[in-house]
Amino acid sequence: MAGAMRRSGQQSALAEINVTPFVDVMLVLLIIFMVSAPLMTRGIEIGLPQAASAETIEEQRITVTVDRGGQFYVGERPVVDDLLVDAVRSAGEGRPVFLRGDRDVPYGRVLEAMDRLRSAGISRVALVTRPAPTPNPR
Repeated sequence: MAGAMRRSGQQSALAEINVTPFVDVMLVLLIIFMVSAPLMTRGIEIGLPQAASAETIEEQRITVTVDRGGQFYVGERPVVDDLLVDAVRSAGEGRPVFLRGDRDVPYGRVLEAMDRLRSAGISRVALVTRPAPTPNPR
């Protein structure tokens, strides 16, 4: 019985790990991730020209972009000029192609993309613009 009793001044070993600090750190990391994740998504920055007749279209499509430097993109992926048609075809055969060109890129570069697509038999090519602001009636 003497072996089962504790001597005075001696403490028993702690059998449990305190997980509260671990949970606190995980929650802080989760909050940091949730706040920073939307900031990490980055698209292709282009300034679309405005058009008064622009309409919003919600359909499955392939987006080809020509940025300020004249670089072609299919979706978010940059492609070289010679592989533009192949990249569009691999993105989805038969879907319409929406061509977005920065307003500061030379017109000939946008026309070159359209010509490459149409020469390859892709006939459903549309140009993308931003709706012009409506004038305030006074």
